[in-house]
Amino acid sequence: MMAEAALRGAAAGGIALAVGGGPLGVLLVARRMSLSGDALSHGILAGAAAAFLIAGPNPWALTPGALAAALVVSSAASLLARSRRLPEDAAFAVIYLSALALAVVLLTHRAGPEALEGLLFGTAGALDRSGLYLAGGAADVTLIALALFARGFIAESLDPGYLTAGPHAAAGLNLLLMMLVALNLVAGFRAFGALMTVGLMMIPAAAARFWARSYGGQAIAAIGLSAASSIIGLVIAARLDLEPGAVMTLCAAVLFAISGLFGPQGGAVSALHRRGRLAARPRLS
Repeated sequence: MMAEAALRGAAAGGIALAVGGGPLGVLLVARRMSLSGDALSHGILAGAAAAFLIAGPNPWALTPGALAAALVVSSAASLLARSRRLPEDAAFAVIYLSALALAVVLLTHRAGPEALEGLLFGTAGALDRSGLYLAGGAADVTLIALALFARGFIAESLDPGYLTAGPHAAAGLNLLLMMLVALNLVAGFRAFGALMTVGLMMIPAAAARFWARSYGGQAIAAIGLSAASSIIGLVIAARLDLEPGAVMTLCAAVLFAISGLFGPQGGAVSALHRRGRLAARPRLS
């Protein structure tokens, strides 16, 4: 069973991930790039694996390796997509699967399968003070970047041709977004693993669309849903001695289902209620 101090640390890390990852997830959903986060989480494992072999599981050492891999993966995928021989999602698939295979070879050959399992699934009890500082720093950097560039991100999400006149600006914004996603993924690697960190980023962002229309409203809803998923999941995992990252992601899935049913923006129940009110209105003869 997880110790109380470890539980508090993991909860703080989950909240920090919610603050940084929630708004990014909303942008990825709006740009129809929901699977890009998953692809990037696999793609940056090669850089994280190389850093792991050099410096061990230190989160500060994993960060530069993962960010370097994110830069390579995003740039290579963009170059392949710009060649117009492959769509961007196919380009991402080629690059991230290759990087994932490299990470598996590096870690299983040099460090054993336990190291790979740690990066993929994490260990919530291993989130120490340095990991919390990294999670908090990632959230701070993300919020600052969004405050500076949110208008460009949102405009391009609504109108992909918005920055056509300045393709370098569009490429720069896209690369910045991918680097911010990578930074938050690295922050969650050690505690929740690459796979579950993406779930805590994307599922609450998708659920937020049932609660608000504007980007700001969806970002706030995504933060709240992700933080709630983390805290509730950690408590359940600690009580039942289950894998925390998986339980947290399942809690996010349950909150998504609740949002899809009862959310005021297109939820099934609210839509039925609205139809009932329209049907009850007297018709003019």
